[in-house]
Amino acid sequence: MKPSRKFAKGLGVSALIGTLALIGCGGDKRAEGGDAARTPQQVIEQLEASGELPKLERLPSVEGMDANGNGVRDDIETHIHRKYTDPAQRKAAMQTARALQQMLLVDKNDAVALERVSQASWRAVGCESLAFSGPEGSTQSWEMAQEIKAMTTNTKERLQAFLAYNAARSGSVSSMPKVDSCD
Repeated sequence: MKPSRKFAKGLGVSALIGTLALIGCGGDKRAEGGDAARTPQQVIEQLEASGELPKLERLPSVEGMDANGNGVRDDIETHIHRKYTDPAQRKAAMQTARALQQMLLVDKNDAVALERVSQASWRAVGCESLAFSGPEGSTQSWEMAQEIKAMTTNTKERLQAFLAYNAARSGSVSSMPKVDSCD
C-alpha cells in the first residue's frame, strides 16, 4: 500500500528533525574515519543540494534578490516554478509570495500603505481558494501559504519585519474583498 502524500511529507519533516536532533546530540558521526558530526548548516546545505529543501537566499537584507522586479524574491520564485506546475496554482503561489514580500517592505507607520498591503493579502487568499479547489483544496492552499510564509521569513531580519507588520496591523479590521480572479 502506497503511503499518502501527507504521510510521506510528514516522514520527510520527521527525518529532517531526527537528523538535526542526532547532529545536536553528536549521534551523526561519519562512519569512515570517525570525523566529527556535520553541523546543522552542512546538513541544510546537503538537503538543499539534493533538492529535498529549496535553496534559499540568506543575505542579511529584508528585501532579498528580485532581479526581474516582479515583487517575488528570486529564490522563492524558482521554488514556485519547480513545485507548482498547474498554471492557476503557480499564479496563486506567486500572488501569495508577492503579498508576503509586501508585508516585509511596507512602511509600518503609513496606515494607508498598511491597508493596501492587507487588501493585497486578502486578494491572495481569494486567489488561493480559486486555484486550489476540490476536497483537498483548502488544505493544499493553507500548506502552500504556510510554506511560502516560512520561506519569506527565513532570516532574522525578515522575520522581524513580518512581526513588525503584524504589530502595526494589530487591532485593525479588514474585510476580504470579493475575488473572482487572480491578479
